[in-house]
Amino acid sequence: MENFYLTPEEAAIVFTPRVMELKNKAIAKVMALMGRLQEALAAYDAASDFPFEPEWLQQGPKISKGEQYKSLPWVILDYPRYFSKTEVFAFRSMFWWGHYFVGTLHLAGDVKRRFEASLLTAYAPLAAAGFQVYLPDDPWEHDFENGNYRPIGDMCLEDWKRLVGRKNFIKLAKPFALERWGEIITDIVEAYATLLNVLVKGRD
Repeated sequence: MENFYLTPEEAAIVFTPRVMELKNKAIAKVMALMGRLQEALAAYDAASDFPFEPEWLQQGPKISKGEQYKSLPWVILDYPRYFSKTEVFAFRSMFWWGHYFVGTLHLAGDVKRRFEASLLTAYAPLAAAGFQVYLPDDPWEHDFENGNYRPIGDMCLEDWKRLVGRKNFIKLAKPFALERWGEIITDIVEAYATLLNVLVKGRD
């Protein structure tokens, strides 16, 4: 028979409505933060000369939230976002309760192949900036647990080249401590700028 009795730790939360009130207020503030972040990313796009294809921006920004990414609340901003059946060009900014913020560039299909030469030459700047590369075959994990990501600076150049070429997609991500809350918009925009810059430089 399933045990429905609360542990003392669970009871302390269940019997205290203020806990959920504060949690809901915090998530509302994260949603507002993501709105400001989207504006900052769009402002960077407007001032840059990155060769966006029109369809990469037509889908528009999307902010979503949920309660159960590995049992914890989350908020995600996808901007820019372009998802088709075979291609992806997306930058995902994620807040994961109790863990960190993450900025992730996801390229797939012909979009990934378009920038593959740039990625092959981007080892040094990406490693220096603290980016990590996604390892599993399923592209839809978002966290850094269980070996999902490996710091680019921890691999040699030849391993990086093999990894860039071995899949139909690539995800490059950088985590930021929750303690960076007040600086997170600047931090993520800077990470985004670094990613776009290395993609452009490799094509010059």
